[in-house]
Amino acid sequence: MPTPQSPAINPPSPLWRNLSFTLMWTSTAASGFGDRMIMLGAWALLGGMIHGSTDSTSIQASTQFFFFLPYIFFSIPGGWLADRLPRKWMLLSCDEARGLILLLAFFAVAQAGGPADIPHDHHWKVYLALAAIGCFAAVFNPTRNAIIPQIIPTAQLQSGNAVILVINVVASMIGFLVGGWIIKADQATSVRNGLLMGALFYLVSGTFFAFLRPTAERPAGAKAAPRSFWQAARYVSRHRRVVTLIVLGVLVWSSAATVTSGIPGVVKGHYGLQGDNLKTAFTTLSTAIGVGLLAGAVFVVIIRTRRESSVLTLSALAAVGVCVLLFALVPWKPATYAAAFLIGFFGNIVIITVLTLLQSVTPNYMRGRVMGINSMVNTIFSVATYFMIWRLKDADRNIIYALYALGASLIFIGVIGLVNYLIHGPMPNRLANALWRLGRLVCLVWHRLTVVGRHHVPAKGPVILAANHTTALDPFIMQAGSQRIVRWVMLREYQLAIAWFLWRAIKPIALERNGGDIANIRQIVDALKQGEVVGLFPEGGLQRTKRELRPMEPGIGMIAKRSGATIVPVWIQGTPLRDSMVLHILQPSRSVVVFGEPYRPDEQDDAKQITEDLRRRLQDLSHSFKG
Repeated sequence: MPTPQSPAINPPSPLWRNLSFTLMWTSTAASGFGDRMIMLGAWALLGGMIHGSTDSTSIQASTQFFFFLPYIFFSIPGGWLADRLPRKWMLLSCDEARGLILLLAFFAVAQAGGPADIPHDHHWKVYLALAAIGCFAAVFNPTRNAIIPQIIPTAQLQSGNAVILVINVVASMIGFLVGGWIIKADQATSVRNGLLMGALFYLVSGTFFAFLRPTAERPAGAKAAPRSFWQAARYVSRHRRVVTLIVLGVLVWSSAATVTSGIPGVVKGHYGLQGDNLKTAFTTLSTAIGVGLLAGAVFVVIIRTRRESSVLTLSALAAVGVCVLLFALVPWKPATYAAAFLIGFFGNIVIITVLTLLQSVTPNYMRGRVMGINSMVNTIFSVATYFMIWRLKDADRNIIYALYALGASLIFIGVIGLVNYLIHGPMPNRLANALWRLGRLVCLVWHRLTVVGRHHVPAKGPVILAANHTTALDPFIMQAGSQRIVRWVMLREYQLAIAWFLWRAIKPIALERNGGDIANIRQIVDALKQGEVVGLFPEGGLQRTKRELRPMEPGIGMIAKRSGATIVPVWIQGTPLRDSMVLHILQPSRSVVVFGEPYRPDEQDDAKQITEDLRRRLQDLSHSFKG
C-alpha cells in the first residue's frame, strides 16, 4: 500500500468513455456545419459568387463583420450569464435559437427563383440574419469554453480542447464541401436547401446539451463568490499571464480574419477565377485550411503537454507568418494549397494552447466572465479587421499587400517572443533557462514525462536529490521536474569540449578519477554548504533493463551527515529498458519521476543508518506505481 510519501498515480479514464465529452463534441460538430451553411448562403445572396465586377473579398469580409459584430456587445453579458445560470441549458437555448433563425430565413427565400443573388436594397435582411445568429453565438462561445473544464479532467484538458476543435474543423470542412456542392451561384433554390439543412443541424444537436453532466461550479458548502463583471475585469488586469494570453488570442484571430477574407482576392489575383470557379476555389482553399487545423489539433493531442506550451505557441506563430507570406507571394497552386494547409496547422496549435492555458489559469467561478472578456476583445479586433477589409478600396488587389505586412509581423513577434521566453525563467542564467525549457519540452513530449511531488523540492537551501538510477535519461527528467538548477556529479574526463555550453550552463561537480573518496566527498559537501541542489544516484550504476533497487554506496550517508542538507528521495520509473545509453535518450517512453517528502537525517544516525533509511524511503516511493 502507498504511504503518505508515495502518492498513487492513477491516470484518468480515457476521453472516449466520457459521455458528457462525447455529447459536447457531437453538438460542436453540428454547430460548425450549420455555421458554414449560413456563411456560404449569405455570400451567395449578396452576390459574392456571381458578378465579375463584384469585389468578392469585400463581400466575404462583410458577412464576417455582421456575424461577429454582436460579439462585442454580447460576449461579456454571455460570460456573466454563464457564471450565474446552468451552462448546459444556456448552450441548448443558443443552438435552438440559431436553428429557428435559419428556419425563418428559409421561409423568407422560399419563393425565390433565378440567380442566387438578391437586389441590393434587400441586403440588409441578410446582414440582419447574420447579426441575429451572431448574438446567440456570442453567448454560446464563452459558455462553452467555461463548461469544458467541468466535463474534462485538467490533465486531459489540452487533448480535450484539441479533439473538440478537430471535430469542429471536420464538420466545417464537410459544411464547406457540402455547401459548395449544394449552393450554386445561379440557383436561388440551392440557397434555400442549404439554409434548411443548417437549421436542422442546429435544432437536433442543441438537444444533446440537455444530457451533459458537468461537475459542480464550486465545492459543496463553499460560499458563493462575487459575480460582478468588474471583479473579473480586475482579475484580468492584475494577472499578467492572462493579459498575455488574451493578446495572443487577439493576434491569432485578427490574422485569421485577414487570411479568410483574403482568399477570394488571392484566388482572383493569382489565377483570375470568377463565378462558380471562384466559389469552388474558395471552398477548397478553406477546406485546405480546415485540414491543416485538423492536423494541428491531432499534433497537439499526440504531444499531450500543457507545460512549456509557450515554446510551441510562439514557434507556431512565427511559422504561420512564413506560410502567410508564401500564400500571398507565390502564384502556383500547389504552393497556395500547401500554404493554406500549413496556416491551418500552425494556427490551430496557437489557438489550442492559448485557450487551454487560459482555461487552466482562470478559477471556475469567474471563468465564464473571463472567457466573455477574452471573446469580446478578440472580436473587437476581428470585427475591426473585417470592417477595414470590407471598406477597403479595391480590396481584391490591396488584400495581397495586407497579407505581406501580416506575415512579416507574425514572424517578428513569434521570434522575439520565443527568444525572450527561452532566456527567462527560474534558472540562474539565460543559457541555463533556454536549455532547461528546451530539455523540459523534449522530456514532456518525447518521453511523456509525468512529474509527481515537484513541490517537495525546497525552494532554497542545500538539497540532495537521491534517486534510483535507471538510464542515462535520469538527470534530464529530474531537472525537468525541478525549478532549481541541479548540480550533477560527474568525472571531469567525461566533460567533452564540444559540449562546453552545457557545462557552462549546469556547472556540474567535476571529480577526478584518482582524486580519492575523501577529496571527492569534500567537494560535494562544499557545494551543498553553499546552498546548492546536488543530484546523486546512490546505487552507483544503471539499472538498465531491470527495475530493481541495487545496493547503495555508503558515501551518500557520509555526504548527508557532513553537509546537514535536506534529502529528497526520488523514484524513477518508465524509462526505456535498454542497454544502450544512446537509446535511453532517443527511444520514446512514458517516464515518471516522483519526488518524495523532504527530510533531514537524524543527527544521531551514522552514515550506514542514513543510507539504509534512504533505501527504505525509495522502496516506499516505488509502491506508488500501479500495475
